[in-house]
Amino acid sequence: MLATALGAMLSTALLVSACGPRSSAGERVVHVATTRCGTAPQSSGVGITVDDGVVLTAAHVVVGAGAVTISESERNSKSSSDGLVAEIILVDTTRDLALLRVPDLRAEPVELAAAVAGDVLIAPLPGGKRATVVVERAVTINIDDVRATTRSRRAGYELRGELVPGDSGAGLFDNEERLIGVFFSRSVSRDVVFAVGASEVAAVLSAPRARYVCDLDASRVILVE
Repeated sequence: MLATALGAMLSTALLVSACGPRSSAGERVVHVATTRCGTAPQSSGVGITVDDGVVLTAAHVVVGAGAVTISESERNSKSSSDGLVAEIILVDTTRDLALLRVPDLRAEPVELAAAVAGDVLIAPLPGGKRATVVVERAVTINIDDVRATTRSRRAGYELRGELVPGDSGAGLFDNEERLIGVFFSRSVSRDVVFAVGASEVAAVLSAPRARYVCDLDASRVILVE
């Protein structure tokens, strides 16, 4: 079912260009940090540069953001400076995914793919680190949305591996450096982690972009355009 959904979405997803070198998975990784919006706490996580000037991360990392900054990990910027200011351009709390605009970042469009049980995936992390995870199974995840106001369903994976809550937003890549999913949660009762699948990522990458800003009264970002 996941493979069927992914195949239907790939025509509208961002795919690798046939020309020029492909950005490595490690070159795509950035650190995402936020200031507080109202009473919401500061947050941090991981992001993936999915195209020129566009970073994908977990929505729960930025939904309570006053401001967002990006620290590059390896090559992604035109300059060597860190602390690049990011603008939130999409928040999908049902899928727990968000997009940020960071004009100085450069990367070829990311390629998406599906995985099967037993596949070994790599999650590049800031600071040159990386975690390894193994796919247990493809699942439909029934979970509270980011604001914990409703239940939502998202296609994804149950995996075993080394990821922890501070790694939220980390991309999971196969050995061809295709993006398989995005880590968003670790079970508190079992030794498993969960990731949003590529079909959900494709839907977000093809969605209209907008602008989100902090609403101090609500202590979260809201859509303004």
